[in-house]
Amino acid sequence: MILRGIRRGAATLSAAALLTIAAAAQAGAASAAPASVRAASCARVTHTSGYITQTVKVTNHCRYTISFSVRRVGPDSPCYIVRPGYYRSYKWSNGLNYQGIRWNCS
Repeated sequence: MILRGIRRGAATLSAAALLTIAAAAQAGAASAAPASVRAASCARVTHTSGYITQTVKVTNHCRYTISFSVRRVGPDSPCYIVRPGYYRSYKWSNGLNYQGIRWNCS
């Protein structure tokens, strides 16, 4: 009986330790991401969804050129390049759910 309790305690401790390590690794990975992968803070992203289609519009308010692709269930969009002061939009049919933007794809 005592041996069984020790085994369970060790399993619980190791599972808790693994969860702590995984959480720390995720936090470190998020803060260590290079600036080129982070979202452009000067770009504006709008997502609209209608009955038949969805549209993502990215407006570049930055002083530099940005590139992006739309992440969605299924294949992602092509890579788009947007000069300062311009915008690009991407439209697709419903069913491939929007998952976000991937920056600096070019």
